[in-house]
Amino acid sequence: MTRKKKNTSKKYGEKSTPLSEPSETSQEKKWLKWIPHLLLFLIPFVLYYQSTSFGYVLDDIIVLSENNFVKQGIDGIDDIFTTESFTGFLGSQKDLVVGARYRPLSIATFALEYEFLELNPKVSHFINIILYALTGLLLFILLSALLKKRNIKWYVSIPFMASLLFILHPLHTEVVANIKSRDEILVVLFSLGALWFAYKYVQSGKKYALWLAPLIFLFAVFSKENALTFLAVVPVTLYYFTEASWKKIFKATLPLLAVALIFLFVRYEVIGYFLDNGKGGTTLMNNPFLGMDSGQKFATAFFTLGLYIKLLIFPHPLTHDYYPYQIPIMNWGDWEVILSVLIYVFLLLVAIRSFKKTGLVGWAILFYLLTLSIVSNLPFTIGTFMNERFMYLPSIGFVVVLSYYLVEKLPSLISKTPKIRTWSGLALAGLVIMGYSFKTWDRVPAWESNYTLNLAASTVSVNSARANQYMAYSLYLKANETQNREEKKKLLDEATYFVDRALKIHPTYKDANNAKAGIMAGYYGIDRDLKKLLDGFYIIQTRRLTPFVDTYLDYLDNRADSAQMSSFYKQLGAELIRRGYKVKGSYYLQKGS
Repeated sequence: MTRKKKNTSKKYGEKSTPLSEPSETSQEKKWLKWIPHLLLFLIPFVLYYQSTSFGYVLDDIIVLSENNFVKQGIDGIDDIFTTESFTGFLGSQKDLVVGARYRPLSIATFALEYEFLELNPKVSHFINIILYALTGLLLFILLSALLKKRNIKWYVSIPFMASLLFILHPLHTEVVANIKSRDEILVVLFSLGALWFAYKYVQSGKKYALWLAPLIFLFAVFSKENALTFLAVVPVTLYYFTEASWKKIFKATLPLLAVALIFLFVRYEVIGYFLDNGKGGTTLMNNPFLGMDSGQKFATAFFTLGLYIKLLIFPHPLTHDYYPYQIPIMNWGDWEVILSVLIYVFLLLVAIRSFKKTGLVGWAILFYLLTLSIVSNLPFTIGTFMNERFMYLPSIGFVVVLSYYLVEKLPSLISKTPKIRTWSGLALAGLVIMGYSFKTWDRVPAWESNYTLNLAASTVSVNSARANQYMAYSLYLKANETQNREEKKKLLDEATYFVDRALKIHPTYKDANNAKAGIMAGYYGIDRDLKKLLDGFYIIQTRRLTPFVDTYLDYLDNRADSAQMSSFYKQLGAELIRRGYKVKGSYYLQKGS
């Protein structure tokens, strides 16, 4: 199982002549070689330190602040590893999303934090920044090894530029600023670590590397399932960047496969199934493809794949919410879908061709496609259209290609003079660096609180029922906090605008109907107009049975006009029975008698 030797003189996009001036002489101080490492580690702190003053947002309550296992500290780690990831919050496995979730390692780190510091968002945010900085640093070390030391200055090298653009990319703000997304950071950190030791093994034959690769990969898969894509990434990388035989590549990959099988077995034992038990994803918010035919599903999935490329190139506008129907239902006749398919066919052809003529761009494209595959909604549905954090791992392939064109390909077209190529490369890269830095700095404050995050999303995700509902609920909470009647009414008016927008998109959305009922109760607290309140409750309950309505009706019993209440119960009960809700309808009829 030997491989034919490849011509390495022009391998991985290198040229036989230097791109720029010779590298630093041996007389220069040794510490200068650590400058790129130091920069890559410190820049994330400059960009994201503001997040250490932020609180908990979104799913932070599920995996951390209101997770009962986390609040047991070290004693809760056993439960974390032996139950579905939402169980510590929900109390039992509810199968809310397709395929369920089993990502125990990041939740275990939260339990360790709680053991020693209890709930402390400042510490959690700071740890996220440290881990994020380490991923950028590890990427630089890995790429430097893969591309070898080249006769160019580090600041116009592909390893440094790719790593810099990686840590600056605005799509990654969610990964760092949202504590819950530590699973994304850990999976990149450990996956790259496993790849590094697999590479070290095939290059040096050191046994310790052969053992460390699967051990670190074990941490990766227990961080998040998308580490499984490295079962393909590792051999592909070893093929591109080493002269190792197929036998040695197989030997380096086999232990990773064993680890993956162990993980899948454990996951099956914990969850009870692999992808779908037939119960999960029965609501639109947990299965956005609900109601679509297969053609619409795959057309919509390809539309999101095209949108990912657009956001990688031009990351604006950004939002945390791509729920229905911020991503519209697409069909194969839509030009955006056709364009996306053509782009991905082109990328795939370039990647396939690169197997015959090895090149850096081909490897980077394969890295992107392989790591994207598991979140693409093509092999299986993942419970959401798309998320910006899903690009954290695939974006490595993108920044490598971008760096190659910025500091090598385009400058070589501009001039043959080394100095001019160097400065033109720096100028081109500088424009991207400034744009990414500004956008990231501008985006981070959105993650300060649920209110600021919902406010930011409400201006971008205007077609998302979830974003509009969340904004409405945030305004409703602010209205409840104020005692000023005019200010309360103003906030309720704003909340009504957003909740009505949510219900227009998704009329039977349970959370939106619940929020609408709460807002109506807020108005009643101001104007005491019982008829208006009951008329609104009637519409809500005949559209979607909502628990808040029952709770508030119990409050009104013996407080509001009994004749009006009785008439309302009888009318609502009769209508619900007519619609087939016999148990609930009979309940209301009994209350009205």
